[in-house]
Amino acid sequence: MNGDARDEGWGQGCGENCFTLDEDGFTCHRVLDEPEVWRVELLMHDTFLPSVNVFVVRDGDETLVVDSGTPDDFNDTRLMRALLGLGVDPERVTVFFTHAHIDHTGLARELAEAGARVVVPEGVLADMRRFAVPAWRETMARRLRAEGFSADESAELADVIWDHARNFEREGVPFETVAAGERLRCGRWALEVVPMPGHTPGQCALWEPRSRTAFLGDAVLFLCSTCIGFWDEGDDPIGEQIATLRALAGRGVEHALMGHGLQGGELAVRCEKNAQHHERRSARALEAIRQGPGRCGRELMGAMGWRMHLEDWGETPALTRWFLASESVAHLDHLVATGAARREPDAAGVHRYFAAER
Repeated sequence: MNGDARDEGWGQGCGENCFTLDEDGFTCHRVLDEPEVWRVELLMHDTFLPSVNVFVVRDGDETLVVDSGTPDDFNDTRLMRALLGLGVDPERVTVFFTHAHIDHTGLARELAEAGARVVVPEGVLADMRRFAVPAWRETMARRLRAEGFSADESAELADVIWDHARNFEREGVPFETVAAGERLRCGRWALEVVPMPGHTPGQCALWEPRSRTAFLGDAVLFLCSTCIGFWDEGDDPIGEQIATLRALAGRGVEHALMGHGLQGGELAVRCEKNAQHHERRSARALEAIRQGPGRCGRELMGAMGWRMHLEDWGETPALTRWFLASESVAHLDHLVATGAARREPDAAGVHRYFAAER
């Protein structure tokens, strides 16, 4: 760092193996020695999560960046300052994206324009093609109407989440694809691309078996339970997430590097507790159906154990309402997929739920 950089309010030390990225205190912090991994913490917008992680893996003159944070001019500056502070040449960087959400893909264009190689798992590309198109926005709005939400709110919630979807093909971001099971190299390290469906259908992690290190995106978090939204009728994202969590618990991960926050204990324990959390919520939904057969999704939400009081619904930000509404629908999809409940449209096309015979 030169003197000018320090005068601008960044580059100061913030502890061992750590430097600040701006005068607001965002940092680049070394979190692992073998492989060498740095965590760049960037600002989040619009949600209760305060920040999102970008991880920089270095070995010799090769660098792998995992995810890129949200599309914000300040974040762009912070991320580039982190690479500068680490002595990284962007033209020798490979960027890997765990999933298609904007808080993980937002600076893809900036990195590509700086010369980085952008790599997208085939499953993530499939999600971009499936979700980041206008037809999917209407699919979401139509499904919310069928669950008993008003037409206006269905449109509002569909818009707010569709605005957070990315499609590199449509946006003209150059990229390469990598298949599940293939490996990305960074110097001596070879990291396997592992599917982690649930949060999105195509989400993937990177797994380094020698050090038992995993870059997990939003497959599991310690800050909160990962949001699981509905996909299409007939899909079961909750079931996919539970299977992912239990498979991840059995992998023997020692170093879990997640999209938000830090590892706060043994990963296998967190995965199992989170799987049980989803199972309890589905059980609450089923019990509510038994207590009031024929109710729609909007009417069943209040019985699913959300911390937010639904009487405050109108004052709740649209993105938070989307999280609650879409995961509630996903739990109903899980009950239908597992045969625990059945769904019947009424004369107006609104889905009504009934428990299966015991």
